[in-house]
Amino acid sequence: MVDIAGPAEQCGPSTRETAFLELFEANYRDMCRLATLLLSDPHRAEDMVQEAFLRTYSGWGKLRHPERADAYVRRSVVNLCRSGLRHRLVETRGNARAAGQPQLPGWDGDGTGTSIAVLHAVRALPTRQRTAVVLRYYADLSQSDMAETMGCSVGTVKSQLAKARAALSRSLREASSGGEAEEP
Repeated sequence: MVDIAGPAEQCGPSTRETAFLELFEANYRDMCRLATLLLSDPHRAEDMVQEAFLRTYSGWGKLRHPERADAYVRRSVVNLCRSGLRHRLVETRGNARAAGQPQLPGWDGDGTGTSIAVLHAVRALPTRQRTAVVLRYYADLSQSDMAETMGCSVGTVKSQLAKARAALSRSLREASSGGEAEEP
């Protein structure tokens, strides 16, 4: 009897597939958490992460350093989330105009506890600042890894973090004082 299966079917999964599966299993949940923090929407976050892994798998042969594929996936997730946030902002403005509502609703103040206040304040940050905060304080990346992930210089990372800290300080001070800004 003749075996019609090709060599790939006889050998099992390729090295590329094995390496990718290991990458996926080791990083999928963390990437979903990262994307959820950036997007504030776990369903869209999961879509972005799946797209990032798909792109990584498709471009596996082009990776210069396959051992650093996790950094490539992380950067892809951040870039896809940025793109998704830009699209969502345009969509929100269009929907608000059509409905005759204010374009940027403020914090509703009904959250309880410090964690909720901080989460709201982080969500209110501009995209690059929010990305910097999440990569630093959630993903625990060094400034150089953050710069690589964000596609910018270390100086830009430092600047974005400083601006984010100042904005968070103001926002949390306002939230704790009942919405009235205190003079510094």
